[in-house]
Amino acid sequence: MTVAIAAMRRLGVRPYELACLIPVLVVAAADRFVNLPARGIWETDQGVETGAIWNAVVNRELPVYGSPAYTTGSTFHHGALFYDLMMPFAWLGGGNPVVILAAIALLGFLVVPLVWWTARSMGGPSAGLAAAAVAAVSPSLIDYSTFIWNPVLMEIGVALACLGAWQAWTSEQPRWWLVAALGTAIASQSHLTGFVLTVPMALFFLVTLRRGPTPARRRLLKWGLIGIGIFVLTWSPLIVSEFQRNFPEVRAMLTFRQPGPPGGDPLTRLFVTTLRILAYPLTLWPLANLTTGIPAALTVTGATLAGIIWRVTGALSPRHAADTPLVPAATDAARRRARRERDGLAFVAGSLLLIVLILAFGLKEVSQIRNVVQEQYHVVADVFVVLALGLIVGGVWRARPLRNRAWSGHMLALLLLAPLLGLCVVDQSPLTSPDGGWSAADTAATRIEARAAGGSVGLVDLPSFIQTDAYGYPLTLDGASLVSPANATTVVVLCDTGWYQGCGGQAEELWRLGTANGASLILVDRFEAGPQRMLSIYRRAP
Repeated sequence: MTVAIAAMRRLGVRPYELACLIPVLVVAAADRFVNLPARGIWETDQGVETGAIWNAVVNRELPVYGSPAYTTGSTFHHGALFYDLMMPFAWLGGGNPVVILAAIALLGFLVVPLVWWTARSMGGPSAGLAAAAVAAVSPSLIDYSTFIWNPVLMEIGVALACLGAWQAWTSEQPRWWLVAALGTAIASQSHLTGFVLTVPMALFFLVTLRRGPTPARRRLLKWGLIGIGIFVLTWSPLIVSEFQRNFPEVRAMLTFRQPGPPGGDPLTRLFVTTLRILAYPLTLWPLANLTTGIPAALTVTGATLAGIIWRVTGALSPRHAADTPLVPAATDAARRRARRERDGLAFVAGSLLLIVLILAFGLKEVSQIRNVVQEQYHVVADVFVVLALGLIVGGVWRARPLRNRAWSGHMLALLLLAPLLGLCVVDQSPLTSPDGGWSAADTAATRIEARAAGGSVGLVDLPSFIQTDAYGYPLTLDGASLVSPANATTVVVLCDTGWYQGCGGQAEELWRLGTANGASLILVDRFEAGPQRMLSIYRRAP
């Protein structure tokens, strides 16, 4: 702690700012680490992802593919960098998902100081503290820090990319572009929509390249090419595989057609996309409170848009450039700070605008409100929204709306920040997952093993597209012998009550009578392992 405080002082962080930042970081850590084993959901996706990570550790090879990007139509995959980064933690924990989850929570926690420093270097201490406070309690950022899924590293990737690009701009040290390239690679491999980040990053790099003299441009171009090399290197297993196998992933992407109804008209797509992108980090709308949350979503979106417009067009005059009052005659330092803040606003607002436009017109699902989890499609924008809010609050803090008195701006900023943080707190997910998380799945697996009494186990899913990996992984980790249900001495039927009628007796009995040698299966246990998950355990008669 002493070393960290000394480092902060060397970076120019004043004691009062540090006194405000430390509680924010404590809250951020508590929001992510309290009750972690039972915090995140544990469903099929978590079993699949953790199984792939552990399988890579056991086989001692880097995965080529990540998760399938779509479950309908032509199937292609996300990048495998999520698996690569989680493999060391799986190895350390012997496959225990809680260790992997702790690593994800730590990376999610690091987003908070990253956005603090980025916003601070753009708009001063008030902007940094406001951004950190929003990031600390944002329900979206917390959720993406507390369960296992490939998109959960999107936010740390975007935060690193923003920090690297901005530091490269302000410090004129092109080596920072390596950090930006690494962050962009993490984001793009966490989910295919993360590729959207390459557009603002590339444009910002070109703007940086254009402003310098010729020798500086050559140096910047060299580091930029190294950054591109790092980005490509993270995809090298897939690239090699594509050349060896006649480009199956590329061909699947080219032939893919988005399923479902067609997209709406351009204005509708732009409106809905903007609404959900700006509202989601604070309200989880539309994933949560689809109907009742519309007023809050509209309020947050309207306030954010108004604040961005005010900050971009509103006067970035020298007297607004620092967190302390300036004399009427602007100093060179004040002008530099004003120019830096103007550049930061242009970077954040421009990047956010590009992401909204690309997703609105390039991916129709983002503009459609359906009862399907689609928020991973636009989580790439969350960090930019948090940075924008920090810059808005920072600008209000320095404003002097009441007779040119500084305290009036401070009060107005606090009155703006308080309801934003209140919305975040109200819309946070519970500290215990409704399905009990990994702890509940592990308990169910132990019960299955007790009934199997050392015999082989076969898993059956009803309906067939509901995979059984949520329970297959803990069974595998415990050393249970998993075989085909036709050859197993113990058969476990997972019936999803949300998708299948008659779970808890009728559905399982119809399956038993319809399967080969069904008469030899004797029900020995049945219990609800979680919401909508009924497990029926059958022993095969000798």
